[in-house]
Amino acid sequence: MPSKELEAIRDRAIKSGFDFIDFWAIDFNWHPGKPFTHDWQDYRTRKDRSLKTISDAGYTYPTPGKYTACVKVVDTFGCDTSITVEVEV
Repeated sequence: MPSKELEAIRDRAIKSGFDFIDFWAIDFNWHPGKPFTHDWQDYRTRKDRSLKTISDAGYTYPTPGKYTACVKVVDTFGCDTSITVEVEV
């Protein structure tokens, strides 16, 4: 990729990294070794490039305790990553 284009992409990423997210999903009760469950997701389409950056999903855990939520993100280049967050109810 030409250096001028790389510089433009870098500058855009610094201003708003969310511009490079195409899809993201949350599994509110994730378990290692189990399939990821899409409890909530949002994605861009060719016609609608908007993307929610805050989940509007309401999730109720069955009992008080510690849970692990997993957030999966796919960027415009097709790279995906996941992060887990401990949740205490």
